[in-house]
Amino acid sequence: ELDNVHSISIFGRNAEKLDEIKKEMTIEVTNNMDTIITNKEIDLIDICLPSSMHKEYVIQALKNGKHVFCETPICLTLEDAIAMERAEKQYDKRVFVNLFIKHEYPYEYIYETIEKNSLGKLKALHIRRKTPPLWGDLGLDKITKNLMIHELDFITWLLGMPTEISAFGVSGKEGQSHVDAILLYPHTIVEVQSSSMMPQHHPFTVGYEAVFEEGTIEYFEHGYADRLERSLKLFTNTHNVEIPIIEKSCYEASIKHVLECCTKNIPTKLGLADAIQSLQVALQIEEQLLKNNPVRGAINKL
Repeated sequence: ELDNVHSISIFGRNAEKLDEIKKEMTIEVTNNMDTIITNKEIDLIDICLPSSMHKEYVIQALKNGKHVFCETPICLTLEDAIAMERAEKQYDKRVFVNLFIKHEYPYEYIYETIEKNSLGKLKALHIRRKTPPLWGDLGLDKITKNLMIHELDFITWLLGMPTEISAFGVSGKEGQSHVDAILLYPHTIVEVQSSSMMPQHHPFTVGYEAVFEEGTIEYFEHGYADRLERSLKLFTNTHNVEIPIIEKSCYEASIKHVLECCTKNIPTKLGLADAIQSLQVALQIEEQLLKNNPVRGAINKL
């Protein structure tokens, strides 16, 4: 549907699904990844493989002269991330990461509020993502990289790297856990909550409370099987107001942004360096959760 995209090819392992895609969308499909990676007519490759496979195919794509748009988390280890960063420089092609939360309006709203300084300094941020067990293993060794990472993508975009991290977690049934992390900044405290222990009838929940010097912003979204409930509100000393949430596809917005960056060679807010920052924080939190008694946690000075 985008004017500056002339053709699309999709790789997959399931021949039946590929045939369905080809018939429905009339685009090229293949079960041989090399036909995409080595195709000189292709400029951009979207890597949406499991995160453990990102490094190998990101580097292959860069080596073959492609820009890359990669799903988040960018990878599962800092070593893999650094290898991708070196390859990006070596082959002079760009790696973009689907930090989609930067294109979701309630999070853009906080970012713009800070940029405009319309409520003074941000003093505290309480942000959360809670889910029933819908996404496979999200135990203490997985949850920070595979669920909490989206909040960390946003926080590091907003505030950079924290000066201190304190993390606490508990395990539930197999593959389930609940984590609370405190990130300290020179003038701001951030509490991040991530849980895969919600019961089946609990909604998939995201939201935040942002406390500024001159007001607060509160957002929640509850996704039920049959409906979506959401609200974005601003409170000050003189009034409170419901902020209309601009409806858009954050994935479409990300793709459009990446294409514009590729064609015009302009700066991006979906860069590899940003993804590495949030991965570093996720790994720091995970290290504390696995090293210490899960109900005790620890403080890690960076």
